Parts: sequence; structure tokens; C-alpha cells
Amino acid sequence: MWNISRNARHLILLSCFFSLPCQAVVGQGLLWRVHLPKHPANFLFGTIHVDDKRVKKLNPQVIRRFNEAKTLCLEILPDREMQVGIGLAMLLPESQSLDEILGNRLFSHLSLSLNKLGMDPLQATRLKPWAAMIVLSRSATRGGYALDEQLYHWAVYQYKQLCALETLEEQLSVFDSLSLSDQVALLKDSLGHQDMLHEMNEELIQAYLQGNLDEIYRRSLEMGAAKNNLSQRLRDTLIDQRNLRMLNRMMPELKKGRSFIAVGALHLPGKNGLLNLLRQQGYVVTPPSVSITPW
Repeated sequence: MWNISRNARHLILLSCFFSLPCQAVVGQGLLWRVHLPKHPANFLFGTIHVDDKRVKKLNPQVIRRFNEAKTLCLEILPDREMQVGIGLAMLLPESQSLDEILGNRLFSHLSLSLNKLGMDPLQATRLKPWAAMIVLSRSATRGGYALDEQLYHWAVYQYKQLCALETLEEQLSVFDSLSLSDQVALLKDSLGHQDMLHEMNEELIQAYLQGNLDEIYRRSLEMGAAKNNLSQRLRDTLIDQRNLRMLNRMMPELKKGRSFIAVGALHLPGKNGLLNLLRQQGYVVTPPSVSITPW
């Protein structure tokens, strides 16, 4: 589909969910009721980690279920401590610099691209290769909150209880576990195909706006179809392993009921997705439009 390595495409797609006017509003197929018989319901909502006003125009059903919830669970809580932690995690050790790792020619190309995004060359020298790739490949920020951050601030305003399903260290470990050569290879791919990656991001946003989990999942399988260790390892660590971890940590909140759990939409579908894993645990998982008694 694209003239770019499957590994780079796979990592960018997964990070968007770790990331054109449209008539649909966000909600269809992304919101699911989760409960045990005769227990209060919870709601699981698939998000996308981008700052885009189209994405943040939520379906009234989503807003209603969010407002009714007593607890909000997110992958990680985007508070000040987390923001500082992410910034520090993206930096190389003092003894290393990105220009030395990449060489002058490749770093010059990278710094020109990053400068267009508001990052000067001195800042760029401090980035880890995977961090530079993420900065290059993610959708441009509009200076506001991503959808997850918006939900977090709404919850703080409403005095909801908050819970995190992962630690920052757990979430970023997959990137730091990549070898330096793998990180550089992924960065080269992203740098050489920026227009294609941004077009791919837009297509993912379109699928998300339509609430099309099947399309999002199909793209993830297509991008992860390469028969090599890195591609398979990326999917296993970024999605499957994290699904199991998040499932275990959301259990206490699900048993209490009236929780609103928001995670990247790519964590929901598939054999190893949260929807299927929750059903295996005995939970009733249905769209909100399906009437159940009691709910």
C-alpha cells in the first residue's frame, strides 16, 4: 500500500492509539457497556491520542455515560508529573547526542524537518531516535489537549475518582527496548516518507471518526503482516501484552461499577483485544444501544 517499511508503519499506527470534514461524530462503535449481571454498568471507550477538534466532538451518548460515571480510568494520567516524565524519557543520556548517532548528513535532514515543527537543532540533538520519529510522525498539535487529556480535565472538574491502568515506565519501555540500530532504521523510514505518514494518519482519523473498529483493526493487521521479528515484537508489546496488563488493573474498578474506561481504540478489537478478553472473564459486553435489564 505504501512505499515505506511495514515496521515503521506499524509502530506509527500503534503509537496513534497508544495518536477532512466528516459527518459522523465520535462514538459509533467506540463505546461499549461492560458489566456483571445484577451489577452497575461500566463503559469502555476507544480513544485516539491526537489533538484534533473533530476527534474531540464527542457523541452525546459518550458524554452522557462519561458524566454519569464516578471513576475515570485512563492508560496513564496526563498530569504535570507525567508530562515532565515523558519529556525526560525522550532524552538521550548526557554522554550521547543524536547528531553523533545519525551523522551530520542525516541529522541535518532531520533538524530541518523538526525546525518546521518548532524544535531548534540544539533541542533535537538531545532526542532519542525513537522520540524524534514520534515527533515527526504524529499529527500536528493545535496547541490544545489530546482527547485523553480532555477527558482527564473534565474528570478533575467533576471531582471524579481517577485511576491509571499503566505506569509511564511500562508504557515507554517498548520504545526503549528497541536496539539503537532499530530505532535509527525506523527514524530513517519516517524521515523519508513524512507526507505518506501524515496521509496515513489522516486516514486513521477518518476511520476513527466513523467509529469503524473493523477498519482500524484491519489496518493494524495489514501493517503488522511483515514476517520479521521486529514487526511481531512491536505488536506483541504495544498491544497484546498491554491489553493483559490493563485488563488486570481495571478489574477492581469494573467490579465496583460506574467506571468510564478510556484507552486507545486499537486495544478493543481482535482475539486478544479488551472486548474479547472481558467476555472471557464473564463480563457482558454490549453496545449502549442494546437494551439490557438490569443495567
